[in-house]
Amino acid sequence: MQDAKRKSQQAEAAKKHLEDLQNPYSPRNIVQWLLKTGPKLIAVVLAMILLHGLSRWGSKRLVAIMARRGRRKGRWEQEDRAQTLTGIFRNMTAWLIWGGGILMILDLLGVPVVPLMGGAAIFGLAIAFGAQNLVRDYFTGFMVLMEDQYAVNDYIRIGSVEGVVERITLRITVLRDMEGAVHFVPHGTISTVSNLTHGWSRAVFSIGIAYKENADEVMVILRELAMALKEDPEYGPWILEDPEMLGVNSFDDSAVTIRFHIKTRPLKQWKIRREMLRRIKQRFDELGIEIPFPHRTVY
Repeated sequence: MQDAKRKSQQAEAAKKHLEDLQNPYSPRNIVQWLLKTGPKLIAVVLAMILLHGLSRWGSKRLVAIMARRGRRKGRWEQEDRAQTLTGIFRNMTAWLIWGGGILMILDLLGVPVVPLMGGAAIFGLAIAFGAQNLVRDYFTGFMVLMEDQYAVNDYIRIGSVEGVVERITLRITVLRDMEGAVHFVPHGTISTVSNLTHGWSRAVFSIGIAYKENADEVMVILRELAMALKEDPEYGPWILEDPEMLGVNSFDDSAVTIRFHIKTRPLKQWKIRREMLRRIKQRFDELGIEIPFPHRTVY
């Protein structure tokens, strides 16, 4: 009886020991799992962090090379294009690195990854059929970036919306207009884009003078003012070429319109235009040249 009792106790101890071995949450099994799998998890996490850092470092160099090979020649334009492509490249690499790392961590944790990926593929296919506009947004955004239609800090017009490009993703373009309002434009809705600052800009002037004024003399005065502006140390670096005088453009109801334009750096045409108009007003006042306003004579 004592021998049977002793064997029964041994059997209970063996059973408990077996349950401990089969229990994944027992302290012994947790320690063994950590010793076996922990270094792999740490290695995966460190690899993700390292790859993410390398992608951020490499994206600057790669994108700088791509920007220099683009059609834009100015240093500011190359920097804007590099900034645009850097943001897109970082987002894509971050998704790939963190997505692949999470799948590896799930595999180490014992989660079946293959069925998960298969389910994700089916789910993605269903989303693609149900969200065709979203797919069109991404495809159009990819083509916008590939063709270098515009970049961050460009001033563009999309339909009835215009403003400075603050951010570009594969799905949307973020514009801020002159009033400070932010517009989010999905790429799939874009049919025509007007870039007002691609490569260079132009300040166009249509100056109206009275019919009694000498148009040739006024054109000489306007050209002198434009050349003085080009030689100005503050505004001169923004002007790329000598002003081009187009001449008398039209005969309006109460004025003769003279047109000329000045080629400027991107985004500088408005500052050049405002300063030029200010100088024209001062010079016309000094010389007594009349800038007419619409009027009507009633008999």
